[in-house]
Amino acid sequence: MKYPNNTDLNQNDREVAAIIESAPFPIAVYHGKEMRIVKANQSVIEAWGKGPEVIGKTYREVLPELEKTDIYQKLDQVFSTGIAYHVRNSKVELVVEGRLREFYFNYSFTPLFDSEGKVYGVMNTAADVTDLNLQKQRAEFSEQNFREMILQAPVAMCLLKGPDFVVDLANDAMIEIWGKQKTNVMGVPVFKALPDAREQGLEQVMEAVYKNGIPYTASELPVVLMRHGKQETVYQNFTYQPYRDQHGEIIGILATSVDISEQVVARKDREKAYEQIHLSKTAAQVGTFDMDLERGTMEWDPRCRELFGISHNQMVNYKKDFVQGLHPDDRGRITSIIDGLMESESSGGDYDVEYRTLGATDHKLRWVRAKGKVYYEKGRPVRFIGSVLDITAQKEHELSLSELAEKQARFVAVVNSSDDIIISKTLEGIITSWNPAAERAFGYSETEAIGRHISIIIPKQRLGEEDYILSQIRKGEKVDHFETVRKTREGKAVYLSLTISPIIDEQGKIIGASKIGRDIQAQKVAQQAAGQYTRRLEIMNMVMGSVSEELDLNKILQKVTDATTELTGAGFGAFFYNKIDQGGESYTLFTLSGASRESFEKFGMPRNTAVFQPTFSGQGVVRVDDITKDPRYGKNDCHYGMPKGHLPVVSYLAVPVTSRSGQVIGGLFFGHPEPGKFTSEHETLVISIAAQAAISLDNAKLLEEVLALNDKKDEFIGLASHELKTPLASINGYLQILSRIITEDRPKMFLEKALIQVGRITKLVNDLLDVSKIEAGKLQLTIAKFNLISVVLEAIELIEHSESSHLISYTSDIQDCLIEGDSQRVEQVVINLLSNAIKYSPKAGRVEVTLFCDDQKVTVSVRDFGPGIAPEKLKSIFARFYRIDEASPNISGLGIGLYISHEIVSRHGGEIWAESKLGEGAVFYFSLPLSLSPG
Repeated sequence: MKYPNNTDLNQNDREVAAIIESAPFPIAVYHGKEMRIVKANQSVIEAWGKGPEVIGKTYREVLPELEKTDIYQKLDQVFSTGIAYHVRNSKVELVVEGRLREFYFNYSFTPLFDSEGKVYGVMNTAADVTDLNLQKQRAEFSEQNFREMILQAPVAMCLLKGPDFVVDLANDAMIEIWGKQKTNVMGVPVFKALPDAREQGLEQVMEAVYKNGIPYTASELPVVLMRHGKQETVYQNFTYQPYRDQHGEIIGILATSVDISEQVVARKDREKAYEQIHLSKTAAQVGTFDMDLERGTMEWDPRCRELFGISHNQMVNYKKDFVQGLHPDDRGRITSIIDGLMESESSGGDYDVEYRTLGATDHKLRWVRAKGKVYYEKGRPVRFIGSVLDITAQKEHELSLSELAEKQARFVAVVNSSDDIIISKTLEGIITSWNPAAERAFGYSETEAIGRHISIIIPKQRLGEEDYILSQIRKGEKVDHFETVRKTREGKAVYLSLTISPIIDEQGKIIGASKIGRDIQAQKVAQQAAGQYTRRLEIMNMVMGSVSEELDLNKILQKVTDATTELTGAGFGAFFYNKIDQGGESYTLFTLSGASRESFEKFGMPRNTAVFQPTFSGQGVVRVDDITKDPRYGKNDCHYGMPKGHLPVVSYLAVPVTSRSGQVIGGLFFGHPEPGKFTSEHETLVISIAAQAAISLDNAKLLEEVLALNDKKDEFIGLASHELKTPLASINGYLQILSRIITEDRPKMFLEKALIQVGRITKLVNDLLDVSKIEAGKLQLTIAKFNLISVVLEAIELIEHSESSHLISYTSDIQDCLIEGDSQRVEQVVINLLSNAIKYSPKAGRVEVTLFCDDQKVTVSVRDFGPGIAPEKLKSIFARFYRIDEASPNISGLGIGLYISHEIVSRHGGEIWAESKLGEGAVFYFSLPLSLSPG
């Protein structure tokens, strides 16, 4: 720095003084070699801590505490050399407020030059960096301490830097876990140093901690590592924590790990050992007990509890649970043994007994083997420990062996004395035992049968049964109640019911079969007889029911012929009508069963021979075992017996069918080509059926007569009605003419009444004609589309005109209703229902008509408010000529109006019905389809 000339000195001094004073950092100016302080700003005065009276004093006087430093030397050196001196973070100890304190400064000594270039002083500038240095020191100290902590930590720790997780620091414990040389892992990415640790999930965990800053902790994590050249599984409790710099940025991961392999392995070994013990105990079904005799407590494991039938988990008691759980017959013996163990150590304390228990909750009897030991201290029992084993199966086996020996003795006696056939054989069918009953049944002695094949008693056509039986036995399956036929030594058939069971040796292997056979010859005969009898009863019931219900003559005769032919087992059966010509030679064949009609037609009708005559004359039944040997056979000329080609008849049965009046209607005839086929039982069955058939035939004839009379009646009604219409029409015409001519009130009133009565008669005649047409099937319908609403309204208007006593209301939510049908006949139905409603409710004064429609049909209802109709009468009101007389004794009519209405509605494919309750009037409905089905 050049010293200014004299002219500018004052000005420069003032400027420099201003700069120094206002500077925010310490500045001082020293003059001369003694370094006298000529300028010092407030910052430097505060830094020195010497107060404001420093100007004019030398540097050494103000700061004597720097004597032992090189600062004086550096200051002198700048003054003598003119070379500035700069230093950073220099520690300076200053006495401030009477106390020596440590500071850190960045400071400079800068030479001041005069005009001649000589140094006349030094300017000292400084910056107090004490806080920064202290912070740095603390950080360095903390870092050092942190690293020391890692190295000295009692658990494995390491510091992994950067996203590659480079091993920056690792203590010996971590190196030991890794099982690598320290020089091989330091400064190397951890998964490069430990390639065997890859793909075990650790990389992903570290990356997540590094990225998210969330610590991760794991317990007993197994990690497979190559340690000292050997692959091992290391169990660790470890924590990964983010490691941050002074700015809070994550720069690595601090890993802490505790090797618990030894503890985990030891625990797993213990668990394995315990599991093996538990499995062994479970497999052996052994229970344990432990009695603390000093505290008076007792512990049982679940198996021990089970053997005493205890279901609860509460504390068990010696007297309540053990003593009371013993079988009463064993209780005294066992408690005496235990008392002896408790009384004296000389017993040795060994406990080995067998006893029975009765389950506390299930009351089940169990056999138990108990072994244990009493432990003593100073001659006093303190502990009683042992185990219990369920030996129920063993005891039952011992008992079964004893019983088996006894049973075998009894079995031999039973087999030898049994009436049933008892045989045993090998799986190859070789006979190994043969009881006396088998000897009697088949004719082979025991010596002859044993060692031979079972096929000696099996018919050739049934050998396949033996293969089936042995196949079932080989599968361990029993064959029950196998009904079959076997043969004796002489070849005679024996009907048997067989039960075959597998024979099993002690190892559970099937070695043969035991066969028990029961003679069911009598049973088979009885079953066949019962079956035949049942079948006959079924046919009898069927025939009786059928002919009772049937009124068709032809069907009755055919059913009777078919049934009796089946019941008797005849080769054929036939029914002949008892129609004889003047020569007494002709019977009419009506029904046939078991043979074709052509078989008889070519021989003509049977003649009135001595064989047939008793049947058609009603003398009685003819039953012959061989008709060809009967004295009545073959006495008539021409054939002298059966004509050539006739169905062969040897057994013969003929039963007359007689009406209630005693007239022989005809006869049932049966034939069979073999002799002796018809029995007295057959005869009785056919007689019973013939009697029922005769009744049904009489009924059928009566029905035919009734139908014929009914036809004549209908014909008469039709003719009479037709004949009545013409004069009625003339009378009606004349009355109408007179009504127009006569003007006097009284005669005119009589004419109007006459016209009304003629109208009623005409309606009755028309109804009778309709009934006649309906019965003859000649009621014609003229089908066309029409509006049903118009028809109903016209009918209402017509009735209102003729019957002024009632108000008829009409209700409907539709304006038009087009349907297909005969409009006049439908109007006839509506008029009939309206007329009846008024006629049967004379005091009501009103009738309600309703019409409603859906997608398929339209329904019309007519409601009256009369006395109503009883429920039992409703089902009959649409029958022909039906009247409810008790409800309307004074009301005229033939009872055919509703019948005609029903027929008209039915012919239209509709329905008509009524609903009513007594005292509440009646509602009549009829519904019609919107369109008639084709045809």
